[in-house]
Amino acid sequence: MRTVLSARPAFSSEIDDRWLFRGLILLLFWAPLPLGSNRTWAVGILVCWSQLLLLGAMFVWRHAAVDAFERLKLFKWPLALFGLFGLLVWAQLLPLPASFLALLSPETVAVQQGGASFRVSLDPNQTQIYAALTFAYFSCFIVALLTVRDKERLDQLALLIVGAGLLQAIIGVLLFSVGATYRIFFFDIAHNRVFGTFGYHNHFAGYMEICLSVGIGLMLARLSAEKSEQIGNWKHKLVKVFDFILSPKMRLRMMLIILVIALVLTRSRMGNAGFFAAMLIVGLIAIVLSRKMAPTTIGLIASLIIIDVVIVGTWVGLEKVVERVRDTGMVQEIGAREESVELRTEVARYSVDLVRDFPVLGTGAGSFYNTYLRYRTPRELYWDHAHNDYVEIAADTGVVGLGILAGFVVLTAGKAILILMRRRSSLPRGVAFGSLMAIVAIAIHSTVDFNLQLPANALTLVIVMAMVWMAGALPQGGGRSSGGRSRSGSKSALPRRNKMQGVA
Repeated sequence: MRTVLSARPAFSSEIDDRWLFRGLILLLFWAPLPLGSNRTWAVGILVCWSQLLLLGAMFVWRHAAVDAFERLKLFKWPLALFGLFGLLVWAQLLPLPASFLALLSPETVAVQQGGASFRVSLDPNQTQIYAALTFAYFSCFIVALLTVRDKERLDQLALLIVGAGLLQAIIGVLLFSVGATYRIFFFDIAHNRVFGTFGYHNHFAGYMEICLSVGIGLMLARLSAEKSEQIGNWKHKLVKVFDFILSPKMRLRMMLIILVIALVLTRSRMGNAGFFAAMLIVGLIAIVLSRKMAPTTIGLIASLIIIDVVIVGTWVGLEKVVERVRDTGMVQEIGAREESVELRTEVARYSVDLVRDFPVLGTGAGSFYNTYLRYRTPRELYWDHAHNDYVEIAADTGVVGLGILAGFVVLTAGKAILILMRRRSSLPRGVAFGSLMAIVAIAIHSTVDFNLQLPANALTLVIVMAMVWMAGALPQGGGRSSGGRSRSGSKSALPRRNKMQGVA
């Protein structure tokens, strides 16, 4: 007698998680507004917001927990690495026996001699804040993976990230055009360059790099999706030109131009250099790996270089960025000093001694501000960050933490490259291009700055990296997969459970 053992349907219940997706988008718009969320109270809002999203996801998926688990299993490696880094940060707060800690970090025990307890972190308060932030990023990573299951939402997420960048660019250009000066959150701000609602032009430049990269990838996806047509006479060509001018692609192109203007007006040396270097590097990779995408990639990159750099850059002051690259001395500005690249790399060189003394687990996430006192450079001003994300992460979490994060980033970049190699659909390739470009741009910029220490930039980059895995999980040849239909009208891209047959 033959019996059929069938598992329950892949997705039997309707999942209405539109409000979760909207909540995540609103958080991405909110995070840059209060000085890039670079204040303790703003961090508190971000953390609480992320936990509400996570609790909301648990509530929405309460009747389909197995399906949620199957969905997340598709991303087990990035989740494992990201989660492991978060556990490492929390572990830095645990009381440890002095003998055991001495094996891992003798210098930590020497610094804490006479204390009531021994911990890896030399600044537990800052490490608690860092741990909460890390869990907030991890929570948003999970919510994004659960809610973005089809090509429509992936396209919408990419477009809204560009929209968040556009909002910041418009605010920044307007405040710069009137030369606004004011004091907010006990912080003096003079808009002598464009930096939106951020407190530091290099952080704003890093944010523009991320949003521009996503926008370029989205533009490539939409241009690649066009079917080549045989256009006969000049009338048809003229109609085609007007159709493009009035199309959503042209609106997206105008958004990219505004973002480039804002990036150039930051006059951030490494911000501009990192962006254009990343565009050329990833563009070359895409041309080599995806011949179908090559003409579109070459055309878009050429237009960005020729139109945006030569014409727009000359209009808004690209030559001032070049002057700043040549000028390596101290420049006195309104209410603050601007350091040269050499002085920024100096603090990173001094911080290497900090890494040598605490090589395995570091001094505690977020503790650089206080622990650097022992290694500070002999100068008038004091550094609160290493101006090098790699050195600061190594100082805070040791080579173990740096290695885990590097593994997460390299794994994501590798996934993006695989998508460019293997996928034929335009949207996954475009998302992979934009995400890889954002990773490369921030990787270059991080050699002389600390964008990853800013909550708004770190959160946005985490979501952009999640987009790579979402794109890779889309079914081949389309954006929908079998399963139940959500109330938003799109089918959920959840794993299909096959029927199992057995003989009794």
